[in-house]
Amino acid sequence: MKSCGVSLATAASAFCDEGKKMAAGKEIGESKEGSSSLTAEEREVLGGLDSRLFGFVRLHEDGARTKTLLGKAVRCYESLILKAEGKVESDFFCQLGHFNLLLEDYPKALSAYQRYYSLQTDYWKNAAFLYGLGLVYFYYNAFHWAIKAFQEVLYVDPSFCRAKEIHLRLGLMFKVNTDYESSLKVGASGFSWIDTIPCVCVWGG
Repeated sequence: MKSCGVSLATAASAFCDEGKKMAAGKEIGESKEGSSSLTAEEREVLGGLDSRLFGFVRLHEDGARTKTLLGKAVRCYESLILKAEGKVESDFFCQLGHFNLLLEDYPKALSAYQRYYSLQTDYWKNAAFLYGLGLVYFYYNAFHWAIKAFQEVLYVDPSFCRAKEIHLRLGLMFKVNTDYESSLKVGASGFSWIDTIPCVCVWGG
């Protein structure tokens, strides 16, 4: 499974360099640098955060630090993308989608994921991306597209760590769509039928 976080270190380093340059020429340098750069420790933590942690990361009480860090990372990524006029590696958008998803900012998550999809030709190999996209579609009750995304996750990575969550959501969506036969198969056969699903789907805009 392809990880969309491979460019995180490169991106964070760019933020640090940019933050230092901006801070050097302004009286509010220290606060500016602190808000527009990521430390090595922060980069390490962010490297382990993606869609697979959705629903498992507590953003309140003991998770307040994580929420703050995610918010900072989103600002950093958006700033760099803006300065680069959108000409950045596709992985930037995928990671930005993950961060926004974990913050439950679904409009921004969808926008970032769609940018990644449009730039990454082999997006369908990235199970974490497909899972995140599926969760966003599920939130918007776009069950047709959510089903396609979740099915592809299981096709690309049958042992995906959130397979149980996918099964539950698929079962619910099939039931809502009155596809009771498929809903029953989800629980009864453990998705033995996913081998028949084509690997590449056409996504909605």
